[in-house]
Amino acid sequence: MPQSASLEIHVMNVGQGDAVLVINRALDKVKAAITTAKGGASVPPNPIDYVPYALKNGVSLAGTITKALLVDGGDDEYGGDVLNYLTDQGVLDGKTVYRPDLSLVVSHYHDDHMAGLRSVFKERVDPKKKGDKVKLVDRLRPGAVYQAMTDKKSDPTSQRYADFQEDITSAMSVPKNKTRRVYISPGGRDASTKQQVTIDLGTGVNGIAITATVLAAAQAVWDAAKKTTIPISSTGSTVDQNDRSVVLVLQYGSFRCLLGGDIAGNGVGPGGNFGANAADTSSKKSFSQHADVESTLGPALEAYFPKTAKWVKGQPKFTADGYCTLFKANHHGSSSSVDVHLLATVQPLVFVGSSGVKHRFHYHPTQAVMNRVTKTQTAQWGRRAKGKVAADSVKVNNTIGGIYLTEVAAKVKNKAFGVSIYTAKIMGNTVIRPVDETIAAIQDATAPGTLLTVQVYGIGVLTPLADPTSTLRPTAAKNAAPAIYPIGPFTHSDTH
Repeated sequence: MPQSASLEIHVMNVGQGDAVLVINRALDKVKAAITTAKGGASVPPNPIDYVPYALKNGVSLAGTITKALLVDGGDDEYGGDVLNYLTDQGVLDGKTVYRPDLSLVVSHYHDDHMAGLRSVFKERVDPKKKGDKVKLVDRLRPGAVYQAMTDKKSDPTSQRYADFQEDITSAMSVPKNKTRRVYISPGGRDASTKQQVTIDLGTGVNGIAITATVLAAAQAVWDAAKKTTIPISSTGSTVDQNDRSVVLVLQYGSFRCLLGGDIAGNGVGPGGNFGANAADTSSKKSFSQHADVESTLGPALEAYFPKTAKWVKGQPKFTADGYCTLFKANHHGSSSSVDVHLLATVQPLVFVGSSGVKHRFHYHPTQAVMNRVTKTQTAQWGRRAKGKVAADSVKVNNTIGGIYLTEVAAKVKNKAFGVSIYTAKIMGNTVIRPVDETIAAIQDATAPGTLLTVQVYGIGVLTPLADPTSTLRPTAAKNAAPAIYPIGPFTHSDTH
């Protein structure tokens, strides 16, 4: 049976940084673009292959986007890469500035997540003659920008933060086709409407909704059970931007994706991390001092996304509270993030991490996190305490079927980066796509036992390093067939 994939999640390779592009793609328009560009030549028989085929054969994907969401934009030196990627994927066409079909979320105000957006918003035009000033010309005005509510005590004083705010203000100030800004209050509430922020990304197969919901922001988590926000206390005298990260849950039928920005957990025993899974607390370099957001987020996920009580046709189905099919590593796989207790809640099928060397190197992913997510190292995860049930007395099986990383250092400043990634695959830009037909089948099911299938493939582009004392590990072996996929595709399934 032919397969299709309307929803695409692109974890872009921006070195030590984050940039995630979510696309709801109109596959019929991709088919039409291929047919037109190739002079009526036949398209691939399997719709899931349309987009890789188009990219391989130089067919423009402009005009094939239903809706898109960009979460972060990497550091400033990756801005051009993000811009080119958006263009390659058809989100931008190089001509149209106002894109109402594109929304932007800035998880938090650290440069490795925010600074690259200047190149996406503005084009630098150098002076033609001496004495003229550099001009910044609008390149993109997204339909909406979502950002955590500004706060004088915690907002950065950096020029890059000021530039970002200036770009948003500029996009909101044009006479027409203005960008809409949504401030997110603590816990993920719209500062104006006081409602939970949910971003509409259109519909996929059979009209099934695709949404992105904010469950935490501005150093607070939304508690659906008590219908209130839970503030997260700082560990020091100054607020860390990581603790204020916007946490999104993307949902398409029974598929969910957790995007947690740079939030941290506990890293050691209270987070379920023992032995080789525990962070080394003897050095600040290897152990984060950020506040523990994950311990509050876990129960919030379980309350907001409970398991299915009754299998009813026309509804998504889940076998565990808080389940998310795809888990993008919080804080690039820092040892104080991705706690075992959170893994036991999410029970992901696929795990993907964004890490690298340039512009900075923070020793990510850490060995502790690779140990926690790899089945041969941690076959079961302990659960957090609940009621009278003691922490770690209840175990759940490690559910991860595939681990994917954007890039990993081999050597930094002439020193080997010896973290073992076990069976994880290095992919460069990484694309994750749930198969539409399995989404539809679960939606129609009236009893447990239907498979959800996810496809993952890589584009295989690594950071060009100018420093000869640093090197990167090679990407996964390229696949011979079908040749349109640079790396992969790999498929994983779980039962709903």
